[in-house]
Amino acid sequence: MWLQLGGLLLLVTAAVPPARGDGGPGALTVEECVALARRAAPAVRAAGLDRAAARADSSGAAVGARPTVSLLAGATIAPAWSYDPVLTNLGDYELKLSLDWTASDGGRLARARTRSGIDLRASDQRLAIEIRDAGLSAARLAIEVLRMREEADAQRQSAEWLDRLAGAVRAGVSAGTRGPADSTRVDLERDAVTNALESAELDVRTATLELGSLLGVDGASLVVRDSADAEQGPRAADSTALLSRIEHLPEVELARALAERSRVDLADAEQARAPQVSVTLDAGLAGADLTHAVPPELKAGDPDATFADRLRRDVGASAAVHLRLPVLDAALSPAARGRKAASDAEAVRGMAEAARQREASMTLLARWSASYRRVVAARQTFQRAEANLLRAKSLYSAGALRLLDLLDSRQVHEEARRRLADARAENRMLQIEAEERR
Repeated sequence: MWLQLGGLLLLVTAAVPPARGDGGPGALTVEECVALARRAAPAVRAAGLDRAAARADSSGAAVGARPTVSLLAGATIAPAWSYDPVLTNLGDYELKLSLDWTASDGGRLARARTRSGIDLRASDQRLAIEIRDAGLSAARLAIEVLRMREEADAQRQSAEWLDRLAGAVRAGVSAGTRGPADSTRVDLERDAVTNALESAELDVRTATLELGSLLGVDGASLVVRDSADAEQGPRAADSTALLSRIEHLPEVELARALAERSRVDLADAEQARAPQVSVTLDAGLAGADLTHAVPPELKAGDPDATFADRLRRDVGASAAVHLRLPVLDAALSPAARGRKAASDAEAVRGMAEAARQREASMTLLARWSASYRRVVAARQTFQRAEANLLRAKSLYSAGALRLLDLLDSRQVHEEARRRLADARAENRMLQIEAEERR
């Protein structure tokens, strides 16, 4: 009688689940992991650098129509005995400041500015996508770490309970109230739980290291703690926010930007025959005959001429206007047709992307609602399985239930617990996905 009461107290006490720790003051919540990944993930940093490059390119294109000023310098020395002086002028030199300005280009520079602005917008959307995806990946890993750690804790608790059960069964075998087969069956169950515990701990370790790599921190010292957010389903405001946000999602904005860029490329191809007018102004020094400090023809006119006189003679300025008007280019028409087809293709992709994102938002709402119903159902199932296990433990301690029936009740309880943990993890992940799309 006392042995049965002691076993009952031991088994019922072991049924109380352990308190879930917060992981210590240095641990990160799921939300903190998401925020850190949105800043430090390698893909986010790379996309940020791409955006900086696009911004620099856009700034350069914005001033592309301004005149450019260049310093031109060069010299050629050719002695009289080496070439015909008529051809070489005995060498020549120039030192000029040149200004080049495109007066008319058929809108080419304006379209370049537009294209660079579109590229900057596209880089903004790519960065937004990387930020969102990094946050979702971090959330998924952090939630998985919490779920697997909960699994490991549950397996550890089961192993401890089976240890106590094995002790009680061995005592019953010694007292002659239990058969040896019961002790063997408990030992086999204990071995299975031990293997499951080792697998769960390995999964926790692997997922934590992967999360640390994503966050840019040491995964060996990373600890994730549960923020204990309540499970919930979508409300009317959530549905409205998700559906109203579709046209502003980064994928849709990116597709729209690419379609605009394709239209600019088409305009470039269509305006390829436009005339181009450029103006060049220069001022400085230019002269010939570098074999003499003062050329002979200058001395012939003025025997007292000096090097300074030569430089004064070489000072000058010039202006030039250049017109380029394409007349015949067999490649222009095929290029225009190709750009037109590409523009139409981008327009189709843009409409398809908007439809796909609308479908994804509606699917997310449906999955979120279904996941919450699964959480409610799984919690009720778990509560019934937990009550059934406690009753089975009591009956077994009283000798009114076989060991196999007790272990079967424990298996049912474990399956119900796993389903509840999976449903809670899925619901929490869907909440975060919905938040990221709002």
